[in-house]
Amino acid sequence: MISIHNDALPDIKIPSDSDILRQILSEPGRLRSFTWPQIFAAFPPARLSRISHWLRCYFDRNHHERVRSDIFRAMTGRVARTAVTARPDITLAKGYGPTTVKFGVFEKAVSRFAIDLYKADGFAHEPYVVRYLHEAIDDRTLFVDIGAHFGYFTCLAAARGGTVLAVELQRTLCQNIEANAVVNDFWRIHTICAAIGPAPGVTQVERMDPTPGKQVSNHQFASSPVPMHSQNHEIVPVVTVDSLVGTRMAGAFERTIVKLDIEGAEVLALRGAAETIAAGAAIFVIEIHLTEIGKFNGSLEEVLDSFPGAHWRMILMEDGSETELDRDALIAASVRWLNGDGNLCVRFEPR
Repeated sequence: MISIHNDALPDIKIPSDSDILRQILSEPGRLRSFTWPQIFAAFPPARLSRISHWLRCYFDRNHHERVRSDIFRAMTGRVARTAVTARPDITLAKGYGPTTVKFGVFEKAVSRFAIDLYKADGFAHEPYVVRYLHEAIDDRTLFVDIGAHFGYFTCLAAARGGTVLAVELQRTLCQNIEANAVVNDFWRIHTICAAIGPAPGVTQVERMDPTPGKQVSNHQFASSPVPMHSQNHEIVPVVTVDSLVGTRMAGAFERTIVKLDIEGAEVLALRGAAETIAAGAAIFVIEIHLTEIGKFNGSLEEVLDSFPGAHWRMILMEDGSETELDRDALIAASVRWLNGDGNLCVRFEPR
């Protein structure tokens, strides 16, 4: 069996082309067609094309033709996808240690936001989250970026080798995420246009230019006054954290990190994450919007109570420091954020 790099098998290094050829030549009798899905998952199309030349000696003709067809379709699929993705007018690159990530600036509301931030010297948006992700993510990690906006944390996680589910309810922002993935050649980014909620379904969001902090109102998950035939609203699916971090998905990775930054709807997301939390199947990094959470009939107490202290560590993340606190200490500390000092960011780690 030839050695294959696979995210589910992180300790297996990616072999060089010569290594693959040497193993194929030395063990032709052990090479079987069922290895092809592993090979296909491991390498980009151009490299697959080279490998296929060697495989034709060991696969029967019909199977090899199917292999070649798969490779051709993978190549044309990438070309087609990049052809319909708007390219940014300006590309800004930011470095984090040994990692450099590119972000496109578009003729949309997000462009003003991005230009103002990225042209600042030494800029890092929410540096405490950046620092943690840079240290925690590698190719054994699944990163679920809920409220992905235009892909800031998504691209950073992909640059570290992570596989990313970028969940964003504004379709125009999803296009920005896709474009930023193309700019960086990140093909482990998977964009999901959906709202996160307590149960599967559909909801509505205004069909507008992308807006930082645009919310899905709580009433939209129940009986929205907006007619379903509205021309000015998108109908988007509602998914749960449990549906994203299922047994097969979480089991394929050594570590799963769920980031929630959804402008007060944290409680709705956590109500749909009960199975994941009970199983301790993920680390949660949650931006708690104390001034908005009440609009969704939630509270800081409900967020914290979702993670029982006997089974979860609660770590307050701030610029330059991380402090482990219990529930009561976090509630006491929240006064500072209630007075307008940004949002409270807490990381919940299973014990």
